[in-house]
Amino acid sequence: MVKKGLWIVVILALLVSIPSLIERVQVEQQNRSYEVVMPYEQFAQWPDMLEGSLDAGQALAELRENGLTSISIEPLTISDLVEDGVFERIQRSEIEHEHPEARGELPENNGQFVKLLEKDSEYIDTVEEVYNNHYAIMTEEGILPNRLHVSFHAYDDDAYLFLPYEVSLNAMPVGFDRDALQLIDDAGLHIIPRLPNHFMNIHNENHYVYDMLDMLVEEYGAEALSFTGNDVVGADNPEELRTFARKAKELGLAIVTIDFNDQRGMSAFLRVGELEENVVRLFSMTLGKGREATTYVDEVEKALRGYKERNIRMLYVNPVMNFPTGMETYHHPGEALTGYTYTLEMLELLTNQLGADQAGTAQPFQSFSQPFIITLLVLAGTVAFLSLTGLALHRYLGVLAAVGALGLSALALLHVDVALKGLALLTAISGAVYAGLAVDRIKDWKQLVGQYALSAAIALTGAWLVIALLYGPTFVMKVDEFRGVKVLAAVPVLVVGFVLFASFLKKLMNEPVRYWHVVIMGLVVGVLGFYVWRTGNAALTLPYELEFRYWLESVLYVRPRTSEFLVGFPLFVLGLYLRMKNEKAAPLFITLGMLGFASMVGTFTHLHTALLVSLIRTGYGLVFGFLIGLVLIFIYRLIIRYVYPEVRKRWLG
Repeated sequence: MVKKGLWIVVILALLVSIPSLIERVQVEQQNRSYEVVMPYEQFAQWPDMLEGSLDAGQALAELRENGLTSISIEPLTISDLVEDGVFERIQRSEIEHEHPEARGELPENNGQFVKLLEKDSEYIDTVEEVYNNHYAIMTEEGILPNRLHVSFHAYDDDAYLFLPYEVSLNAMPVGFDRDALQLIDDAGLHIIPRLPNHFMNIHNENHYVYDMLDMLVEEYGAEALSFTGNDVVGADNPEELRTFARKAKELGLAIVTIDFNDQRGMSAFLRVGELEENVVRLFSMTLGKGREATTYVDEVEKALRGYKERNIRMLYVNPVMNFPTGMETYHHPGEALTGYTYTLEMLELLTNQLGADQAGTAQPFQSFSQPFIITLLVLAGTVAFLSLTGLALHRYLGVLAAVGALGLSALALLHVDVALKGLALLTAISGAVYAGLAVDRIKDWKQLVGQYALSAAIALTGAWLVIALLYGPTFVMKVDEFRGVKVLAAVPVLVVGFVLFASFLKKLMNEPVRYWHVVIMGLVVGVLGFYVWRTGNAALTLPYELEFRYWLESVLYVRPRTSEFLVGFPLFVLGLYLRMKNEKAAPLFITLGMLGFASMVGTFTHLHTALLVSLIRTGYGLVFGFLIGLVLIFIYRLIIRYVYPEVRKRWLG
């Protein structure tokens, strides 16, 4: 009676949360626009190297025609201007040697002189404004006792700027290349600023960086902001991080997060700036100079998978980046032309695969949330589901599970994040564990199929509750995420195995340990450890496994997980058959079948994966897993009928 009541609560929770799941699917389906981006710093190598045969405007037009939608650009430093021939570093002694009249007139305090090689350059005023802003803030903050200024010095036809206490010629940004911005804008491409964490005193709201960003938004329509390197701006200083995040929000800039690159300070930046729902995910593709022909098709396939499966909407093309060595340089026009040609082909392939009609500007996912009453009912259903799992183990564990789940639910309602994440992890584990514990006596094939369906339904119930618990755009964009994937992969196998082999283990504990015991235990631990190690995005793959996965994706659109349809589910079906035949080996295969159910629940805990994709993947896994399980049963019966008698005869004879 108690179990029936608990199941009624669970089913009620599932029913009331249906609109929430539908809403999430609708939000994911409505956001289909993608953005293809290229860094200006890498693009600029082509017109420079192919001068005379390809100018910058022509190159941008061709790239745009083939699918490029945006260009990212980093601010210039004085070092960049030195490299471009605008300035030249020079020492005081050199100036005084060339112009003796300068002795006694030049500033004596520490600083840096630069010679103006282009006296009409707009960057002269830019550098003066930026550094004077820097000195004004330092004076205001009490860092400098007296206000300093950039000074101008001219002797004959030579002119110089003096930068007192210059911070770093190599790092401090001074502004964006106006000519490059105009070139990109004229080509009809969007501009995405990329900022390094090399600004000083950005906690001051009068800092020049905010004028720079405002200019990009107002004059060039910038809509997104990204960061270079491994840090966000202000990552080293909470006050600077807070001010910069607030300013980014005021400007209405979406924040770009990079898949597989958790930049330091990003979580805090999004949180303090209330930007957690204003995020666009980026996937970075690398051609690598000299490797273009062998890599660009693979990179496009990865990008398509990211767009299709991980809600990634910004695709970043690195033509001459070779990780981890960094950006490479073309040595001659032939190399540059080869790289340019392959980049055009890559963009065309990517656009053809994704659809040119959906190319545009990547947008954050629309905000969505659950009414409080739905959240409350989902929590009630979660408590009931955990209680049912506990009761399947022991009645006292059922009571303990109910009390613990109620406590975590209460904390979750008080917005204690760790309680909500803990409750979600326990629910996911319960879904897989309960799927195995629900296996009962099986009399015929009808009951076997029914048991398979029941276990799948129980596991999906756990997954459903996890989705309803961890609900909102922050999970879809992986700003926040489910924790404990590896724990989920291992615990169901251990728990179900312990329950099914309890009597055997009890008997084993009273016997002396033999070498074969150690070998078998070592094999089991090794296989389980290898399986857990393989979970996650950076998992080790077996030879030809990637090729097999790609083939499945090309045929099925979304591939089922190997651990489900090739391992877990077939072994579980075989275990059910052996249970029907009352074979002693049945518990072993049912236990190994938990690998499939743990993986299935784990599929839905990847909340940044589109929900429809997870459903399709799971459907494939269950169907193909059952069919392969039937093949295993057929092989088993052949072995029992024909192979085993012969082996037994020879062994005994």
